[in-house]
Amino acid sequence: MSRVILVTGGAGYIGSRLIRDLATDPVLGDHVIRIYDNLQRETYNTLLDLPPEGRYQFVEGDILDNAGVERALQDVWAVVHMAAIVRTPLSFGKPGWLEQVNHWGTANLADAAAAAGVAYFVYVSSASVYGPIDAVGGKPFKENDICRPVGLYAESKLRAERHIQTVGEQSKMRVASLRLGPVFGLAPAVRFDAVANRLAYLASVHRPLTVYGEGTQVRPLLHVRDASSAIRFALASETEMVDGVYNVVGENASVLDVVAALRAQRPDLEVRYTEQDVLTHLSYSIDGSRLNGLGWYPRVSLEAGLAELLDRMQAFEPFLPDDEAALLG
Repeated sequence: MSRVILVTGGAGYIGSRLIRDLATDPVLGDHVIRIYDNLQRETYNTLLDLPPEGRYQFVEGDILDNAGVERALQDVWAVVHMAAIVRTPLSFGKPGWLEQVNHWGTANLADAAAAAGVAYFVYVSSASVYGPIDAVGGKPFKENDICRPVGLYAESKLRAERHIQTVGEQSKMRVASLRLGPVFGLAPAVRFDAVANRLAYLASVHRPLTVYGEGTQVRPLLHVRDASSAIRFALASETEMVDGVYNVVGENASVLDVVAALRAQRPDLEVRYTEQDVLTHLSYSIDGSRLNGLGWYPRVSLEAGLAELLDRMQAFEPFLPDDEAALLG
């Protein structure tokens, strides 16, 4: 029997990939995919050219709108919650708004889902909740390690995660939290603020790759298709993953690894080093073996994901104004 999966933030970066993959998933493809998004980023294009196999419903709304949330939760079996104000890991932002949406908006959604009789709640959290580690001697974080988040974004995600766990303990709703590494790669609503995609953008428009510090700082990178795959795995593995927290990572890679992957496609890329941004010098990495032990593994490498992205952006040619061209001879 078909069941309803509510995807909040379904028109976002990961959501735009997930709603397409759900439609063709051999286990979940017959479910109704209900997308809940406020379209604040105006990503209307994500709602175009959806797979014809899918059964879609769209509700435009905000997770801070209690009435809208209650309507969207009607007859829902599972919630995949991604709606949030997104920031790059270890970053700061407007404290009130981040806390209001990412923490309290998520808390209200989880409370409403439990009250509505939702069976399963999958929260898309962030690996940034752990905070930084020493780039040389630190070990990748495991799920039971102490979290010391740096920045308001990471703090709001951790508080939301803890509230969801509490709701799960106090209700019949099963919950699982996925701590995703920074996502990269091609999607219908691709973003270019995190390190891998940002450097790919600079490469595509023939600008120097800006590296903060020495470039040895590490990030737990995850391709967007693998992010979608992990969420779908969680939905299909409800009983195995219930009431758990899981790291989701493709590979822990340094910024220099990203540069090398881009240079493998564009050997003439220029690299510039700067000390301007202190936070970007910090490292953090995660251990994904717990989810691997249940049978999920990433499939898209850093090199393959960046090559695909560059291939779709390869039409750009270098442009030099006359005065700059003259200086270069």
